Amino acid sequence: MVDIRTDNDEIMTLTEVARHLKVSEKTVLRMVQSGEFPGVKVSNQWRFVRTAMESWLAARMRADQEPSGAPAFVSPAPNVPLMRLVSNRRIVLDIEPGEKVDVLRQLVAPLHGDGLVEDVHGYVDRLLAREDLVSTAVGHGLAIPHLRNPGEIAFASPTIVIGICKSGTDFRSLDGKKTSVFAMPCAGTEAMHLHLLAKISLVFKNTQTLKRLTEAPTVKAIMEILAVTDHELGNQWH
Repeated sequence: MVDIRTDNDEIMTLTEVARHLKVSEKTVLRMVQSGEFPGVKVSNQWRFVRTAMESWLAARMRADQEPSGAPAFVSPAPNVPLMRLVSNRRIVLDIEPGEKVDVLRQLVAPLHGDGLVEDVHGYVDRLLAREDLVSTAVGHGLAIPHLRNPGEIAFASPTIVIGICKSGTDFRSLDGKKTSVFAMPCAGTEAMHLHLLAKISLVFKNTQTLKRLTEAPTVKAIMEILAVTDHELGNQWH
């Protein structure tokens, strides 16, 4: 596979991120494990996308300059429970394997059906532009397709589209394996986008959770798995 990453979208290690942020590796690990900082595990090693890290840092700097005096390393948005971000209508249980464009169209279809996205082709083109930089299939059967520039689509409320491809499909994963679970964050602001990325990284980092989602027979079963996972992470309904 041809490496089409740019300098701004390279995959970084824990050590490289800590050096870039000028903090200890323990500090980065603590932020990742709490869901505050976007990162994923590939073969038991943490990996980070440079653009996501720099967007996170820029958001933290802006937050630090607010009159409230909020510290730089704070959550970019309220810790919204997962079950408020996912709905039955935005779970696609039968994603058909195929080219990236075909899979992405299936993921965008619920947004179009709910009137959140009018131009399906335009939205898919934006997602493909992000994929052209580096695949959002992060490994272990999970992909997190998203826009390169969050906020270019004015979502009134954040949401996550979940797609399940039981047979798996080639989404050019970083570990070379087929992708079965898709979690597509949709947010109207950069801060909320980063929050959704962190939420997805935290919820779907467990390979057993991914396996259960792939094997779930119904949308209801998927919602139940997500509800249990959300509760285990300490999120409460409010």
